[in-house]
Amino acid sequence: MPLRKKVLTKSYQFKLPNDERLDWFQAHTTKAAQKLLEELWSEEWISKLGESGLKAYKVINEAQVLLPDIYLPSRIRRGVAEWAGRILRGQYKRMDCYYDCLKVVNWLGVETNENKLVAVVMQHCRTKSKNGKTYPLYKKMMVEQTIRMIKNWHKKLSIDFSMFEYIDFVEPTIQNFTFPFGPDDKQAIQYQNDGQTIYLRMKLPNTAQPRSIADWLWVEIELTIAGKIREKILMAISEQPRKPTLITKTLKGGLCYFFLQFPWDYPKKPRKERPERVLAIDLGLKKLATCVICQDRKQISKPIVIKLKGLQYRHIERFYTHIVGIQKKLSKFKKQNRAYLGVNIEEERKRLYRKKNRLGNELAFVTTNALLQIAEDWQCTKIVIEDLRDYKPPRGRRSWSRKMSEWLHGRIAFQLEYNCQEAGFILQKICPWNTSTHCPRCTAKGQKVLGPNNLVQDKKGRWFNCLTCGFTADRDYIAAVNIYRASFINYRTIKNLKDTNPIPYMDIGTPRSTVPSGGSEMNCTNTIVVVTGNG
Repeated sequence: MPLRKKVLTKSYQFKLPNDERLDWFQAHTTKAAQKLLEELWSEEWISKLGESGLKAYKVINEAQVLLPDIYLPSRIRRGVAEWAGRILRGQYKRMDCYYDCLKVVNWLGVETNENKLVAVVMQHCRTKSKNGKTYPLYKKMMVEQTIRMIKNWHKKLSIDFSMFEYIDFVEPTIQNFTFPFGPDDKQAIQYQNDGQTIYLRMKLPNTAQPRSIADWLWVEIELTIAGKIREKILMAISEQPRKPTLITKTLKGGLCYFFLQFPWDYPKKPRKERPERVLAIDLGLKKLATCVICQDRKQISKPIVIKLKGLQYRHIERFYTHIVGIQKKLSKFKKQNRAYLGVNIEEERKRLYRKKNRLGNELAFVTTNALLQIAEDWQCTKIVIEDLRDYKPPRGRRSWSRKMSEWLHGRIAFQLEYNCQEAGFILQKICPWNTSTHCPRCTAKGQKVLGPNNLVQDKKGRWFNCLTCGFTADRDYIAAVNIYRASFINYRTIKNLKDTNPIPYMDIGTPRSTVPSGGSEMNCTNTIVVVTGNG
């Protein structure tokens, strides 16, 4: 275990050829895992696994994994025990959060405002770190979901449900197939990597109803390693990967395939001794990212914008229009005839959702790679973004809520956090409070206007105008500079961005005036247009 703390693990997926024996394997192991979950679904087992530092299969006896009239080898049963144990262990912190939230709800009353309940739980349930600081014990999103669940159940039951346990409100379900081969000792899977091909042997059932060990046979498979993955594997600690995980994935067109996910260990790159140069990023909807490079509390680059091609944005909007039309048809079928649920229409709706999610993942992947390349070209040491996990759109703004749900901020932030460790960058998340409303040149509060040539104040304006110093610029660019300012603010002593020093602009080492004349110099940006396969 101490070794894994010093290394970075990265996994690569390899597609397996179509084989009905894999379908049989998935059906039997999923059924066995679901049956085991139902048998062990108790607070005693959740606490036992959550408090134990051992692997799940060492806590759960593999002999408990049983299927009537189906034979499962011992190492397959051990993998099922590990799979079910991980699901149970994942409920440990949520169970503690439920009881802590229930205490606060009973203390303040169910009618109390949800935001107040969340604030009390976040302040009351805290943990201490080694340096003496205190941090929230639970994530805010988890607390919000738990309190919302308690309130909903209180409305349904209309009685004091403190007598119920956590397991009475949550049911154990397996949503995704992820079978771990970690507990195996070369009796269920064997593999060897020669740098270009992974030679694999898997033990799979030879019939749909295996009755004995004779019905499980070794299947040989060769997995070709792509050139890009081969180059990355050369930098790993060892050419041989750790034990894989068998997963399923729905690809374009709705077809489902099996993949083996092999993890490799990489040494963490030491951070290079560079000057403290920061890439500050403001993520948006049409403009996926607006970023500036800063150093020594000065801006040293013009804004760089990563945006969608015009056709791509309209392509994404058409997805939503099409999905809304299908949902209206589906609701009409349900009202006319409840026995007919419009199966074909439901399949079309799911297909469109999958296609939209694939496009979002591709855009997030391309944007993240572009941002990392910018940071590498400018020799940055830190990347700063906003922490928008707790942001909620205003009530009554349905269209804004829908756009927020499709925003790629979460996916880009997740991929940045994952890739920054490998690339040797520091990722910092800052409070997004007032980042687009204060002038970065004189720190005064500005106003939103319609455009650079139309300084009429408008709440929906995408341009910024400072009445104090006359600086005008795009609001996304203003937010990027202020994100850098917020990265070195201690909000315990400074309550507002206006109390911090301004950020001047330096052009090729020459400091410019605090406010460039007319603002035209800083409105000139370097634009990167993101083009994907669906564009």
